[in-house]
Formats: sequence, C-alpha cells, structure tokens
Amino acid sequence: MLSQRRNVWPPPPPTAESEEEKAARLEAEREAKRVSNAIDDALTAEREQRKRPANAKILLLGQAESGKSTILKNFQLCFAPKAFQAETEAWRPVIHLNLIRSVNFILGLLEIRHPSTYSNDQAPSSPDSALSGQLRRLSISLAPLRQVEETLSNRIAGSRPPEEASEADRYHPSKASEISLRSGSGWTAFLRFRRSSTSPSDRNEKAEELQTRRILSACAGDIMTLWAAPEVQQGLRDREITLQEQSGFFLDEVQRICQDDYVPTSDDILRARVHTVGPEEHVIHMESSHENMKTWTIYDMGGSTSQRVAWAQFFDDVHVIIFLAPISAFNETLAENPTVNRLADSLKLWRTICSNKLLLSVEFILFLNKVDILTRKIKSGIRFAEHVTSFRNKPNEPKEVIKYLSDAFATINQTYSPRKRKMHRHVTCAIDTRATSIVINDIREVILLNALASTNIL
Repeated sequence: MLSQRRNVWPPPPPTAESEEEKAARLEAEREAKRVSNAIDDALTAEREQRKRPANAKILLLGQAESGKSTILKNFQLCFAPKAFQAETEAWRPVIHLNLIRSVNFILGLLEIRHPSTYSNDQAPSSPDSALSGQLRRLSISLAPLRQVEETLSNRIAGSRPPEEASEADRYHPSKASEISLRSGSGWTAFLRFRRSSTSPSDRNEKAEELQTRRILSACAGDIMTLWAAPEVQQGLRDREITLQEQSGFFLDEVQRICQDDYVPTSDDILRARVHTVGPEEHVIHMESSHENMKTWTIYDMGGSTSQRVAWAQFFDDVHVIIFLAPISAFNETLAENPTVNRLADSLKLWRTICSNKLLLSVEFILFLNKVDILTRKIKSGIRFAEHVTSFRNKPNEPKEVIKYLSDAFATINQTYSPRKRKMHRHVTCAIDTRATSIVINDIREVILLNALASTNIL
C-alpha cells in the first residue's frame, strides 16, 4: 500500500541526495518561493487597487462671479503644479485683456461724465476744464487700446461670442466688460499650440501679440497717470464703482504687467478673469506618485441664472459639491437681474441645493468666499444691517457678520436637507494661495475618507 503523500511545501528531500543536488534543490525552492510571494503580493495589490477609488468627481456651484474658476485654478496649482505652469504663457493675453478692458471702461465713463473733454468746440476756461484737457490727452494717447482689445478678444475667443452669452452676461454698467468663452473650448491648449506652430497664420498672430506688448509698454505711463487722476477716482466713487474688488483687476500692477518680458505669476493667473458659458469639465492628473486618487474631475458650472438649469444632469456619481457663496456681495445685485440682491440669491440657491433629494449621499463643502472684500467694505463704514435687516443691531464688525452668515447657511442645511448631513464650512479668500491650499488639502482628506468608507475599506 502506497503511503499518502503530504501536501506540504517544500516537499521532503529525496532519500539519497548528493551535496550538489541538495544545493541545487534548495536554490530552486528559494526561487519558487520568491516567485510565489511576488504573485501573491501582486494579486493583493490588485485587489486593493480595485477597492480604492481612482477618480474624484467634484462640482463647483455658486452664482456668477462667486470665485468658482479661481478655486478651480487653486486645485490645479495644488495638485498639478507642472501642468499649471505649462499654461503660464497662455494666460498673458488674458491678463493684458483684463487690464485693457479696465482702462477702456474708465475712458468710457469719462466720456459720459465729461462730454466737453471730447468736444473740439470748447476751449479750456477753468481749472476743471484744464483737468479735462489732461484727460483728453490721455484719451487720445490711449485710443489704440480699443483696437488692441478687439484684437485680443478675437484671438482668445474667436470673432463671435458664445450664442448663449446674453448681454446681461457680458455687460454691467458698474464693471469692466469681460470675455466670454464657450465651454469646452480648450482655449489655453489652443493658445499653447499656436505659440509652438510655424504656420503663416500663427506667425502673424505671434507678431500681433508682440505688437500688443509693445503698445502696452508704450502706454504704461499714461495708464498709471489715468488711474491716479483725482477726477477718475472721484468719478468712480460717485458711481459707487470699486474696480479693485472686481475679478481681473490689474491697474495696481501696470508697470510690471506692461513690461516687454512680462511672464504671469501664479497670483496673476488666479486673479485673471475669463467668463465661460456653460459647464466646463477639467480633469486634473495628480503629479504626486503616492496619491490614492490619481485623477480629479472638476466641473465648473456656469452660475448665471440662465445656466443653472444644466446643473442637475451632473449630479450623478458626485463625491463632493463645493458651494461658493461670495459673502462680500451683500450690497450688490445680480448683473442679469438688478432687482435681486446677490446675498439673497446665494441663500436661495443654497437652499435649493440642500433640499435636492438626488444629492442625499453627497458631501457638501461651503466656501464663504471673498472675506477680504467683505472686511474692506465693513471697515470702510458700509453697514451690513442696512442691506440685511435681520442682522438688526449687532456690532458692524467683520467677525460678527461672518458668524451671522455662517450660522444662516448652516441653518438652511439643517432645515432643508432630506437627511442629517454634515457640512464643512470654510471662510476663504480664493486669491490667497497659501490659505486656500490648506483648505484644499482638507477637502482631499474628506473626499478620500468618504470614498474609502463607501467601498468598506474603512
């Protein structure tokens, strides 16, 4: 009767074995064990990788000019800095266009405020007229910027604006105009391609860009004189226009930005303003090799009232919604509807998001954004209670206002969410890269922990 073989590893050695055979056998066993362990490790790693979420999906929601695009750029800077820096050159014409549109906006206001400045029928006869004479000289010397604005706009967006962009989207009497781009236009990649292209048309565009930079360099002194003119500052105050608080403001950086060899900084890119019409998908590939989530898909959703109907179709498979509420807008109205207060609109929009049953399992992160502008407004003497009567007689201090607004948004979440939902609140200034990077890393941890919990890893 044959003895039953034992199923063991390694198998027992042969009864008669030389030293050479023994050495060869042991080496073969070690190699077999090494291969077996490597296979086991690979299978274990593959199983863990399948459990581990590979892609994070985030929606950026909020009204127009709430800071969504700036937060998106912060994500890109934080997670994919090399890709962010690769687009630096593409942002230069946008920043130049932002600056030029601010200048042309001021010139347009002066033309309305002082029509005699632009009339050849009147000679200066008073100190006011003499000042207007100086403004006339500036308007003549800066006249080429109107053509430069048109050239840059066509170069970045094409000859026609998006059909969906209404006049309300593109014009407001108290702010400089902005460029509107179609969603999915991929304009930064397009401009990078043109810079490397050698086709005749693209060579012509490079020559146009060089000419634009030369014109700006020649106009820099007059732009600074125009911005510093008391008549200009008084005219803006009379109309309650604060260009410094608007996206795409660069009039305090004219000398640097108008240099021939100007290269945009990260802060410049964060401050630059481009208005995208429609939802815009941005895929960020993590450049750090140790990250669990390799890809972040972030949707920058158009925030004007006409674009909000498109939000719901993006609610599937969302990990996180980041809602941006520009708390500095308590004394402003919507560009598309001057009868609606912007803060009231943000609160109403937040209530709609919180009560949506499609978002039961979605994590909410609230950004009380533009705290820097809120602080400046309150410290300048603007009384919050005059615009938000429920604030009543509380101290008109930034801390009190921020706490009041934070509590108001939290109450809406508690009252209208279909189930109890934890809300992550952050008071932010999106152009403060250091502070925002800390917040973004906190968001990364929240998303990762929730995703791991949903796969039963935690």
